[in-house]
Amino acid sequence: MKKLLLTFSTFTFFIGSINALADQGTINDIEDAARRLDINILQTLGQSEDLYDAALAQYRLAISYSNTNNIDEAKAVLTKAMSQLETLVKEKPNDAEAWALLGLVYGTQAGFTPIKAAKYGPKAGNSIAKAKTLAPNNPRVNLVAGINKYFTPAIFGGSKISAINALNNAIANYVGDEASGYHWGHAEAYVWRGLVQMELGEHQKALSDWQAAIAIQPDYYWASSLLKKNQ
Repeated sequence: MKKLLLTFSTFTFFIGSINALADQGTINDIEDAARRLDINILQTLGQSEDLYDAALAQYRLAISYSNTNNIDEAKAVLTKAMSQLETLVKEKPNDAEAWALLGLVYGTQAGFTPIKAAKYGPKAGNSIAKAKTLAPNNPRVNLVAGINKYFTPAIFGGSKISAINALNNAIANYVGDEASGYHWGHAEAYVWRGLVQMELGEHQKALSDWQAAIAIQPDYYWASSLLKKNQ
């Protein structure tokens, strides 16, 4: 009986590991397509049955649309991502990853639709606060918190120093995160920290952060373009 139980446990662990790898594989595909601004692939990945994967693809698709000046399309796919993530957090209210991504989507929608910033800004802050409560050291939670602090006006609690602190925490906690099944944003955290450093007058630190981003993702166009522009 013990041998049977051990065999079953090993099989269950093996299947769980495959599922985690499959989830990470989809996220890797999304991130690869986003770096290439491959709208067709992102549209396909946005049809995933997994709500988190679908929403991440929709978010990346929105950024790709914005980079090609298709703001109306960007707003539309962000609306889809919102709906997917709002459903997900209702089903899994303790899912910090879902709350963090939802906060990022709300915040991005606020940026694309300033007239609705009063609606989406607080929603972003509340979602990120929920994620922080659930997983204070999660790298993506801190990445999103840093982005939010960077864009939030000081009168509403935004701060470049707070953004740096959150991004420092994110970068520190990306170490060992590769097997999380949700791994994305490591190089991006360096890009955002570099942007904040540049605004704080720390030119060399900004360049070092963008170089670190490229070391993680050599094909990262955003980091490469920032480095070339500011060297």
